[in-house]
Amino acid sequence: MLLLSEKSRTACSLREQGGVVCALSGGPDSVALLLELKRLHDEGGIGPLYAAHFEHGIRGEASREDMAFCRTLCLKLQVPLFAESEDVPAFARSAGLSLETAARQRRYGFLRRIRSALGADAIALGHHQDDQAETVLLHLIRGSGLKGLTGMAPRSADLVRPLLFVSREEILAYLDERGQPYRQDSTNALLDHSRNRLRHQGMGALVEINPRAAEHIARCADRLRVEDEFLDSLARQALLDARGSRKALSALPPVLRDRAAVLLIRGVTEDYTEADVARLSTLFALPSGRQVPLRGGLVARADGDRLILGPPPKNACFQAGIAPGQTVETPFGRYRAAWAQKAGFPCPDTEAYLDGDRLQGALTLRQPRPGDRFTPLGMEGSKLLSDYFIDRKMSRDARQRPVLLDEAGPVFIPGGTVAERVKISDQTQRILHIIYEKGDESHGELGC
Repeated sequence: MLLLSEKSRTACSLREQGGVVCALSGGPDSVALLLELKRLHDEGGIGPLYAAHFEHGIRGEASREDMAFCRTLCLKLQVPLFAESEDVPAFARSAGLSLETAARQRRYGFLRRIRSALGADAIALGHHQDDQAETVLLHLIRGSGLKGLTGMAPRSADLVRPLLFVSREEILAYLDERGQPYRQDSTNALLDHSRNRLRHQGMGALVEINPRAAEHIARCADRLRVEDEFLDSLARQALLDARGSRKALSALPPVLRDRAAVLLIRGVTEDYTEADVARLSTLFALPSGRQVPLRGGLVARADGDRLILGPPPKNACFQAGIAPGQTVETPFGRYRAAWAQKAGFPCPDTEAYLDGDRLQGALTLRQPRPGDRFTPLGMEGSKLLSDYFIDRKMSRDARQRPVLLDEAGPVFIPGGTVAERVKISDQTQRILHIIYEKGDESHGELGC
C-alpha cells in the first residue's frame, strides 16, 4: 500500500532535484508522510530529504517524549532531523495571542528558517483529505467566499500537502500494515477548539449520512479551486486592460470588480479583511480626492481616474463621507452613524446626539484644518478649533482625529463636544447618534 501517487507529486510540484523539509510532529499523519517521502527520495523522485520537529512545550513531558520519538525514527530512517524547543504558552501570554495562534506562528517560523538555511524547495505538511473537509466546512459556517471554500491548496508558496488526496483511515491502515508506531496528541480529543468539535461531532454526523462525506467535500474544494483560479485570471486580465483607470474598474461585473480589488490590495499587503475589499471596490466609482482606510494604517486614494494604495502621504488629510446607517473606518478609529429614537444622556465624549433637522447638507469626516471654527455646546461665539483643543488640553494624537462636519462646518469633536447649533432640544424630531471608537492613533505626522 502506497500513499503518494504521481498525482500528489505533480499537484505539489515536487521535483527530482528539489529538497524537501518534512514537518514531523510524531503523529500518524506526519510519520506516514515522512515514510512516503523517504520512499520517493530513495527512488529519485525528490531531492535531499530533511525532517523538522518543533517542541512547543504545551504538553509538558509528553512534548519532550514526542521529540525523543522523532529523533529515534529519523535515526532509523537515516533522515537528518532539525529540532527546536520553545515555551509557546509563555510567548502566547506575552504577545496576547491564543495558544493555538501562537503555536502556529512559532512553528511555521521555525520551519521556514530551516527550509531557508538548507536551501530546500518545499516544506511538506501532513494535512490529509479529512483535514481538507474540516477546513472547507469551517470556512463555510464562517461565511467565507469562494476562495475559502477551495480549502487548502496542494501547494501554496513553499508549503506542500502531499497527503491531501488520502484519507485518515488510509493513513492509519498504511501505518498498521508496516507495524509503524506513532505518537498521539491528547489535545486533539479536546472539544474546546472549533476544529476538534467539528471533527468529533459534526463530521461524525455527516459520515453517518454519507460514509464518503470527507472525500466528496474535498473533491468539491478541488473543483471550486479550478473555478476560483479561472476567475482570478479574468480579474488579472481586467486589471491589465483597465491600465489603472478607476472608471474601467468600476464598470466591471461585481465578481470581477471585487477580485480586482483583492489583487490590488495583495500588491501592498497580505493583511486585509473583507471590509477592506468592499471599501476599495466602492472607491473605484467615488469622486477624485476621496480616500478609504485599509487595515494596517494603509489608505487608498482616488486621484483623478487613478488609484493610489499605500501608507498615508506625509501631512495628508483623511476625509470620507458618512451617512446614517453607515460605519466608516479611519486610520484613527471607527465612526458609526445611526438614527435614534431618543438621546441617551449622559453620554461619553466619544458619542454625540445631534438634531437631524438642523444639520445642513451631507456629512463628512475629515481631520481638522487651520482656520476651522466651531461653536461649542453652551457658547455663543465661535472659536478656532486649535484654541478649543488647547482649552480642552487634548493630546496631539487626539487633535488628529477626524471631526464630523456638515456643509456649514464642524458639528462634533470626538473627545470634545457638539456644536451649539445642532444640539438636541424639546422640538427635535430626528436624532442622529454618532459613536467614535478609538483605534491606533500613532500615525506620526499624518494630519492636515
